[in-house]
Amino acid sequence: MKRNFKNILACPLCRYPLTIAKGKIICKKGHTYRLNAGVPVMAKLSDYLETEARAWDKEWKRGVGKSALLAYKNNMRIFKKLGFWEESGEAASLIPTGNNDTVLDLGCGNGVSTNYIRGKIIVGLDLSEPGMVKAKHRFPNKNYVVGEALQLPFKSNVFNTVIAINLVHHIKNSSVVLEEIHRVLKKGGKLFTVDPNLTNPIGFLGRGLYKILGFKKIFPTFPQFALGEEERQFTKQGYYKLFRKSPFKKFVIKPHRIERLLFFSTILIPPLIKIPFYEQFLVSASTIGNRIVAHEPFDHLCYFWKGEAIK
Repeated sequence: MKRNFKNILACPLCRYPLTIAKGKIICKKGHTYRLNAGVPVMAKLSDYLETEARAWDKEWKRGVGKSALLAYKNNMRIFKKLGFWEESGEAASLIPTGNNDTVLDLGCGNGVSTNYIRGKIIVGLDLSEPGMVKAKHRFPNKNYVVGEALQLPFKSNVFNTVIAINLVHHIKNSSVVLEEIHRVLKKGGKLFTVDPNLTNPIGFLGRGLYKILGFKKIFPTFPQFALGEEERQFTKQGYYKLFRKSPFKKFVIKPHRIERLLFFSTILIPPLIKIPFYEQFLVSASTIGNRIVAHEPFDHLCYFWKGEAIK
């Protein structure tokens, strides 16, 4: 591990500094953690989240035809073009961070976004040990940690920015997550969050209704279509309430996007991507949709809520 990265780590249980000896990470109180291929392993993934991690990794592709998968990849390319960093890891370079910043990519998934975020020290954290080890192999010059958002394995006041893309809605005690993020941010540090909106019609039909009906298969083909049993969506009031109860005194909630059905319709009907100017149509629909949901009462139709907070 790079020395500057190691120095911001702390025991998630007692927050004491850590030392590395014989491939182990040990704190002054004797709590011991592992190193796996250079990745500190400081939390254990639950059976439920292990199922989710596999679904989001490669398992979902097994039930997808070649044409649908091609359409999916085409959508990812357009998301990157639109700068939707909540969809495209490569678009994370557009997140407003400074070149000298220390940044935490919280719930970084496959670690691609961590690789593209600008900053001096970038740390990707996720609960999936296989995911973080794979990310470290793929991006050896980046820092990855297996950790729990409810007990962040970092010292206090060390990050300029924390990015939590589609994370908060996964965690039942989400207020504790915001408290932990506030703790590890420096004074003046920024938090960026993105989470799904319950009152978006497509989000409700595709994910909320799936949950309400109690389908047994937690993560189907294209897990974007469904919420797992431990996940939830936020109303506008619910997202505001979460931040109002947090230690953050300065924050704004922004509605974001309305068009996601148009993108996923290309997966259901792949020949759509071959229609002339269909890509331009998607880009225009996205631009117009963002303008629409920026105004009340249409903001309740947005697909995502974006939170921006300052410590």
